[in-house]
Amino acid sequence: MMAKDRKNTNDRVGMVLYIFYLIVLALSVFVVVRVLYLQYAWQPNPRIERQLTQSVKPVILEPNRGSILSDDGRPLAMSFPRYQVYIDCRVRDAEFKKLKPSNRRDSIAAWKHQVSLLSKGLEEVFAAQGKNAAWYEQKILSAYDKGSRSLKLGKPIEKEQWERLKTFPLANKGRNKGGVWVEPVPTRRYPYGNLARRTLGSIMENEKESHYSGIDGKFNYTLHGTAGKYYVKQTDMGYIRDFDSTFVASVDGNDVRTTLNIDYQDITDMSLRRYITDEQDLEEACCVLMEVKTGAVKAMVNLVRDAETGNWYESNNVAVLRQGEPGSVWKITTLMTAIEDGLVTSLDQTIPCNGGYVKGYEKAYGIDKHLTDYQKKHHTENIPLRYCVAVSSNNAFRYLAISGYEDRPEEFIGRLFQYQLGTSFDFDVFEPITTPSIRKPSDKGWHKNDLGQVAMGYGVGVTPMHLLTYYNAIANKGKMMKPYLVEDIEKDGKVIEKFGPSVLNPCICKESTAEMITEALSAVTDKEGTAWRLGHAKCQVSGKTGTANIWDKGKYTGPEGHKQQGTFVGFFPSEDPQYSIICTIYTKMTKKDFFGGVIPVKVVRDIINSIYDIDPYWNENI
Repeated sequence: MMAKDRKNTNDRVGMVLYIFYLIVLALSVFVVVRVLYLQYAWQPNPRIERQLTQSVKPVILEPNRGSILSDDGRPLAMSFPRYQVYIDCRVRDAEFKKLKPSNRRDSIAAWKHQVSLLSKGLEEVFAAQGKNAAWYEQKILSAYDKGSRSLKLGKPIEKEQWERLKTFPLANKGRNKGGVWVEPVPTRRYPYGNLARRTLGSIMENEKESHYSGIDGKFNYTLHGTAGKYYVKQTDMGYIRDFDSTFVASVDGNDVRTTLNIDYQDITDMSLRRYITDEQDLEEACCVLMEVKTGAVKAMVNLVRDAETGNWYESNNVAVLRQGEPGSVWKITTLMTAIEDGLVTSLDQTIPCNGGYVKGYEKAYGIDKHLTDYQKKHHTENIPLRYCVAVSSNNAFRYLAISGYEDRPEEFIGRLFQYQLGTSFDFDVFEPITTPSIRKPSDKGWHKNDLGQVAMGYGVGVTPMHLLTYYNAIANKGKMMKPYLVEDIEKDGKVIEKFGPSVLNPCICKESTAEMITEALSAVTDKEGTAWRLGHAKCQVSGKTGTANIWDKGKYTGPEGHKQQGTFVGFFPSEDPQYSIICTIYTKMTKKDFFGGVIPVKVVRDIINSIYDIDPYWNENI
């Protein structure tokens, strides 16, 4: 019996354990299913969820944008915060609801009186925005009736204005009591106003569009910095910092140091404006100053006349974007090619003249008054190339090109690409330099006469920056430097990325060719040359003038007049070039002539004389 009782007992225990196991298993399955349901399928009652859950939202910490600096470290563009004012018109609702009706009415009336006092402060702080206290009071009370928790007041203000506003009721009690607060708005400042404004550029980013320009746009990736983030949660007293959430600090942007000399920029800007402001027929102008040996741009002015006001603004990067037929400044490419190929060995080499015509090409070229004048004055039919360069004879350069390259025009055109005048290059502004256009023998419609046109600066299109780069290479003995604006990127004054000079073409011509051309360009600024006004400069200048009619609506000129492009490009001092410079002006439709030897030469002369007085090359540093 004992064995049987033990067996029965064991069976009962086993059964109990088995039942217990099944119960635990069922509970486990239920728990797992319930967890999965709660995790993935169950949705709380929205009303209860709103009541029990604190609202949490992220707040973006915008970094301070890096500064753009001049070559000596002075800020040209810098970022400071301005402050946008907001008011929570319902910040005290929870407090008012706890009061008895009579006390609540009194408290609301007292709050509205404080709104009236605050509105007087808003009128004072936002005086420039033209609204009075009654307008602000009505705006706030109307927003209160609508239950607004975030009413934007006015436009962003300076820190000093915000400090003044905080002395008025509501604004002096903080966000959670008075409901008034500000949010910083990063603002770009330009200590030197419009100087180099278009070169410095800007950025605009919003939900609808983005716009980038200049250095600011090109180097946005490093100037911008990295945004930070923290979270706030909603309470009865408004939003407060949620310290249970992560906090990521913002990282300020890096600074960009440029090659621009703000003193030379000021000189260049004033000199250009001096001669174009009253000329109502001009629509655009630019002037660029560059170091010969490095390619560093020391000043860059781009001016466009506003059609409505007539005022001049830095609203377009003319020097890198506007492509045009350059006219006579292009003729030096023809002379360089002829020298490099041995067709010209001396500036005393002559062009055969027959009463103002080039012998052998009378029907092709027509008469050239410069050749006629020389022939009458010197009683000779042989016109030296030196004189042809000085007076910018069209027929002389047509003759050089056609007599030397009529049977091989592709070689002549190929040289222009060797001089980098047919290709573009990267530059330190957001807007890419406009790629030049050059007519080629392989182009449809090429005519043998096109060679002579290209030789004198027509049938091609280049930017002022391309021309300056080419002439800078002549001044640099044939070594072509790449123009650049950015010297380095800095963090807290320490250089973290270095740029500096780079070479586009180590040798566009032999050094002897560059020296011969420099000699020819010096004749342009002598008393017989087209740039004779530069004879009054404080140092010897070498360069070339150019005046070209602009192709407009299928013609160069008509009964209503013409559009013109006038240019001077060169370098100084001639004996040891330190700087190259270009000045180009563009007209509207006009019947007046705007020669490259007048306004552009006057502008360059004044710039050179001003720089001569302060540049360390001519003056000891104090």
